[in-house]
Amino acid sequence: MPADAPITVEFDRPVVTASVRGRFSVNRPIPSCDLDAAFGAGPLAPCRIVWLSGNTGFTLVHPQAIFAPSTSYTFTLAAGIADPSGVANSVDHHWTITTGPAPVIRSIQPPDGSKGVPVDTSISVTFSTAMAATTTDAAITLDPPVPGTRVVRNTRDPSRFVVLPGAILQAGVTYRVIVAASATDADFQPLVAAATSTFTTGGMSSGPHVVVLAAEPGEGATTVLVSPLAPAAPGEPISTEAVLVAPRCPHPAGCGTAAYEAPLYTYAGATMAPGGGLMAVVEINTTLSAASPVLLVIAPATGTVVASFADSSLPSWSPDGSTLAFSRAGRISFFKPATGTLTNLPAGDPLVTPAVWSPLGEQLVLDVAGTSDVEHLELADSVVLARYPIPGVTGASSDPAISPDGSQLAFLRSAPGVQGTWIEGIGPSSTAPRLLDPLLQPVGFTATGTLLGISRPVVGAPTLVLVSVAGDEQIPITSGPAPGSLATVVVTTSGRQLVYLNADAAGIVQAYVENADGTNVQVITDFTPGTLVAAAVTVSS
Repeated sequence: MPADAPITVEFDRPVVTASVRGRFSVNRPIPSCDLDAAFGAGPLAPCRIVWLSGNTGFTLVHPQAIFAPSTSYTFTLAAGIADPSGVANSVDHHWTITTGPAPVIRSIQPPDGSKGVPVDTSISVTFSTAMAATTTDAAITLDPPVPGTRVVRNTRDPSRFVVLPGAILQAGVTYRVIVAASATDADFQPLVAAATSTFTTGGMSSGPHVVVLAAEPGEGATTVLVSPLAPAAPGEPISTEAVLVAPRCPHPAGCGTAAYEAPLYTYAGATMAPGGGLMAVVEINTTLSAASPVLLVIAPATGTVVASFADSSLPSWSPDGSTLAFSRAGRISFFKPATGTLTNLPAGDPLVTPAVWSPLGEQLVLDVAGTSDVEHLELADSVVLARYPIPGVTGASSDPAISPDGSQLAFLRSAPGVQGTWIEGIGPSSTAPRLLDPLLQPVGFTATGTLLGISRPVVGAPTLVLVSVAGDEQIPITSGPAPGSLATVVVTTSGRQLVYLNADAAGIVQAYVENADGTNVQVITDFTPGTLVAAAVTVSS
């Protein structure tokens, strides 16, 4: 029996309630419960007797006086109970119940004594049975504490609780997950014993990461968040943690051009290197008027700045994470963190958007524009440091996407008479460009033969579609963001998922992830009114 199970007695006819009082007993005390007093107790008492309609029975309810675990209780209803006509029962009645065991902890993740645990690891506690959310949430803590940490019960498995830190843990620090004995199961039976798991952190996890820039309404982005592409287990939120939070001006007189309590700098871009070891962040100093952007390469697990480049922006990492391409003072540069090597492509038009790397990591597609010409695409080689036009393509072009095998380039042309998405074979599979669809804007490949695009019909709202590059067969995606947010969609490196920004039911812009076919939509951020909104999103492999 559950620890708070009500005990109900039903008669075959109405009884005189006063004849029952003093005749109902139990062979061992129920903590905090006086059965005689329960017949006259109010609704706030630890236990009380509630009569059934017509006085045909009663129930002992005891939400604040629960049974002991793994214990047998024998209840007695003594003879002498009478009905309204005066007929009395002459037989004693006895029955025994046995309560279930108290809850125990099945596992804590990370396990006790773990070393080198990723700073963005999943932290969870699993119990032997379903647990009460309120008491158990409060009983689980992380030490040293991390501001903004939440404890959430899994909606599918009420025996599992996940700890969601407000920021990534610090590398090289020993943490403790503490579970106090005040945690109770769903029937309010306390935990058998408290427990602690101690672990020491290392670097970032190596899996794919989503990077979200978040801002307070009306400001530039002031927070950089990271998350995995899925929760640690179904039924719980994705763990999204802050890596960087911009400080604010502490002086009432202001800090240069930054007003009191305004951010001292904002983030114009951020992207994580594959493997999670490094992050490139574009920072703009708000204390100076018209400050140029500064590109920082940092180790997110420690916050250590590996390199800094003035007047630089638009970073993108090579598929193996060894090389960072970016715009630097109008040039296109490459930085190799392992060696500290900095190289440049030949002079030419500057980048408009981050360069797109081929899967093999040598070739790039550059979306560039000069002061005297239109936005257009070029090819570049990061090894021989060469840049050259895309064969057969002239005039305005943009929105490049490379297939997973590196053999096809999709891009948008906007010159009169050639508008739409075009496909061209590149590398050893070089072929002449061909028009795929005049009303399509490419987003990214989900597979070698399938392109995700934005269909922009002459009449009607734009929609996401999956397109066969062989025959322009299109499958609409019914989920995804609203039409005004379609430009935020990013295809993950695997091609199996999409990440994007969209306003929720309350009008707050959040980051979302879903399968490439539009199923299994999950929220990445969970901002509440008056806090933050998502401003940009990128994905690393």
